[in-house]
Amino acid sequence: MLSNIQYWEQFSVFILYIFVLIEPISSQGLACYKCMTTNPNDDGCRDPFSSLINPVQINCQATAMGKNGTFPARFCVKISGRILSIDGDANVSYLNTVIYYRTCVVDNIMESTKLLETSGNFRLKGFQDWNGSIRLQGFMSLCAYDGCNKAQNLKLSLSIMIIGLLLTIYYY
Repeated sequence: MLSNIQYWEQFSVFILYIFVLIEPISSQGLACYKCMTTNPNDDGCRDPFSSLINPVQINCQATAMGKNGTFPARFCVKISGRILSIDGDANVSYLNTVIYYRTCVVDNIMESTKLLETSGNFRLKGFQDWNGSIRLQGFMSLCAYDGCNKAQNLKLSLSIMIIGLLLTIYYY
């Protein structure tokens, strides 16, 4: 009978770890970096990237095609390249400028290619709320996890949970 009580105590501690450590992370939205630079002397958004200058935005919000308002992002995106042409009301001084842009998006902007990375020439419509589009020659990548390669919240929490559980079992 005494061994059953210890079993239930250990089981209840395990359930507590699950609710305390896993649940807050699973309810978080995607975290992405958001920045833009067109100044070659401003290294804020360029590679190598410094997360000290641009902290990750937890639960990043973005607009969705054809919808009003903002929604939790499903993807983080990084765009870098040279602006080759500008259509619409964009400032023509950006022509031939190298741009680095990191943000979050709701829709898969690379759905037509079925890839997560692409390089070459591509067009961005509605960039920075400009009417029209810009054409870039460069690189674009898309990912669906926090910070595209920075955050390890879930792994860290799982390791804390396992260590805590092992310590609890050891001391019982």
